[in-house]
Amino acid sequence: MELLVTLRKKELLNKIGSLVDGVIVGEHFTSGYNYTDDDLKSIRDYCYTARLKYYIVLDNFITEDEEMMLHKYLDLIADLDPDGIFFHDLGVMEAAKVHGLFSKLIYDGKTVLCNSLDSAFMLTKGIDSVMISREITLEEIYEIAKNTDGRINMQIFGHQRLSYSRRKFLSNYFHQINKKYDYLNKESLYLIEEQRDYKMPIVEDDNGTYIYSDYIFEMFLEISDLRPYLKRGIIETRFIDNDNFLVQVCRDYHRVNDSNKEFIRDALLYNYPYEYSTGYLYQKTNKTKDE
Repeated sequence: MELLVTLRKKELLNKIGSLVDGVIVGEHFTSGYNYTDDDLKSIRDYCYTARLKYYIVLDNFITEDEEMMLHKYLDLIADLDPDGIFFHDLGVMEAAKVHGLFSKLIYDGKTVLCNSLDSAFMLTKGIDSVMISREITLEEIYEIAKNTDGRINMQIFGHQRLSYSRRKFLSNYFHQINKKYDYLNKESLYLIEEQRDYKMPIVEDDNGTYIYSDYIFEMFLEISDLRPYLKRGIIETRFIDNDNFLVQVCRDYHRVNDSNKEFIRDALLYNYPYEYSTGYLYQKTNKTKDE
């Protein structure tokens, strides 16, 4: 399994470069990255020298009037020659063929791929691999892995993206309450539902609105057994500003095994007492409200 990290700050490269196998970056058609073309090139050069894998993400929906921009961006991506491209909008598949990038595509349907049939179907198209849903059980993950020849990837740490919409939830809300607020690209706002008291990070940018889990997903006790079945495991860094914490997480996932997994998990949770969860690994999402 390759250990990848979403690189939100270039400064982290020197700190985590020896602890992971590669990085994920982005510019257009994604959220949470503030990189320019030159940034993507300089990071690519660093990765080449340091022998790190280099991935680019396009995980937003793409509209008809963005088609020309998409092709221009894919031109740049082709020049960068990444090891893979994480994408969400199926339109990227046709566009990637034009630029000779199809075999590098990694489908990330967020909550879409929940079974081996859907996963296997996407793989028949000739793409590199798929990202499985964040909202399935450990048992279901093993079942998908066994039926897809290990061509699956998954998030193994960080806040999980629960929802994305092209609709502008925050702008509509502040318009409704007649309040001016600089909400664009702010990562300090939270959504609190009426029947729950926890805070879910919510972000709006020019591409739409994103809602994330209130907890930090972790799977230190499971990853050593699951590692042989995964092609890539991803550490998601959004909403985590503590560099020392991120370095520790990368180091721990790099060295975790059956003999030290409980010590590593307990030490991290003690030193960095955030809200953690194993998400849906041990609970199905089809429970009723009463359950």
